[in-house]
Amino acid sequence: MKLQQLKYLIAIKNHGLNITSASKSVFSAQPGISKQISLLESELGVRIFERKGKHLQSITPIGMKIIKEAEELLRIEQKIKTISQDYLDPDRGCLNIFTTNTIAKYLMPHAVSRFVNKYPQVSFHLSPAFLNSAGSQINKGESDFSIVAQVVQKEKDLIILPAYKWTLSLMVPKDHPLNDGRIITLEDLCNFPIISYEEGATGRESQDAAFLKSGLTPNYFMTVMDIEVIKRYVELGLGIGIIATIATHHMDEKNMASIPLDHLFSPSDAWLCFSKNIFLRNYMYDFIEDFLPHLTKEVMEKVSLGLNEDEMNAICNDFKLETY
Repeated sequence: MKLQQLKYLIAIKNHGLNITSASKSVFSAQPGISKQISLLESELGVRIFERKGKHLQSITPIGMKIIKEAEELLRIEQKIKTISQDYLDPDRGCLNIFTTNTIAKYLMPHAVSRFVNKYPQVSFHLSPAFLNSAGSQINKGESDFSIVAQVVQKEKDLIILPAYKWTLSLMVPKDHPLNDGRIITLEDLCNFPIISYEEGATGRESQDAAFLKSGLTPNYFMTVMDIEVIKRYVELGLGIGIIATIATHHMDEKNMASIPLDHLFSPSDAWLCFSKNIFLRNYMYDFIEDFLPHLTKEVMEKVSLGLNEDEMNAICNDFKLETY
C-alpha cells in the first residue's frame, strides 16, 4: 500500500467518483489512477467502489471506512511535513484567515500589517468566510483559521474559542428625530423603517429576541448582510440602520450619527475556529495573540491537547474578552 494510492482514493471521493476530474486534480493520468485503485483493492481483498461498466457508481460500506482512515493518514503525513518545515525554516509558511468583511475591514488591519512586516516570508491570505445558517462549512486545512461573528456548529475535529463580543448601534442622519440626546427605546425604533441584517444572522437574532420579549413588531424595511449597503441606504434617508458598533467608527461623521444600543440588545459572540489536527507554528501563535490577546501561546497549546468539554469550558470561562 502506498500513500499515493490513498491520495487517489480521496481525490476520487472529492470529485464525485469522476476519475477524469480526480486525475486532473492530482496531475496524474486517468489510466494510471484506475490501475492503482485496482491494485489497492486486490491487495486489500475488498471492493472500495461499486462499478457499472467502466464507471464508478458508489463507494462500498467498507470503502467508506477505508477512505475515512486514509484521510486521517494523509492528515498525519501533512502534519509531519509541517513539523519538519517549522524546524528547518520557522519563518516561512502559509497562514489563511477566513473571516467577514466587517472584521477584515474594521478590526484586523493593524494586526495584519504588523504580521506581514514581521513575517515577510509567510504567505498570508485573507478570504471571506461562507457559513450557512447553521454555522457550518468552517475551513479546516493545516493553515486555516476562521474568525467569525456568528454561532458556529460544533464538530468533532474543530476547536472553537471565544474571540470577542460585539454590540449593535443605531445609525441615523444627524438631523434625524432620534438624534436628539434621548435614551433610545425599542418603541422609538419601531416608529421608523429599519434597515439591518437578514433574518437568522447573529446581529438580527439579538434584535428579534428583544422585540419579541417586549411584544413589539418592528418594521424591517430592508434586510441585507453587507454593512456598507446598509450604511448607504441610511445615508439616503430610507430608514434607520442597526449595525455592528465597530462599523460605525468609520462613517461620515459630518452627516451621520451613531447611538449605542447595548442597553437594548445583548452583545453577540465572535469565535476563532481551527482544526484539531493542525500543527500550530510560532508565527500562527504570534498572529492570534496579537489580534486576540487572551489567546496566548500557553492557552493555545493547552486547548490543542484534545481537552474534554468541561476542561475547555474551564479555560474559556477565565477569558476577559474585548467588547466592540
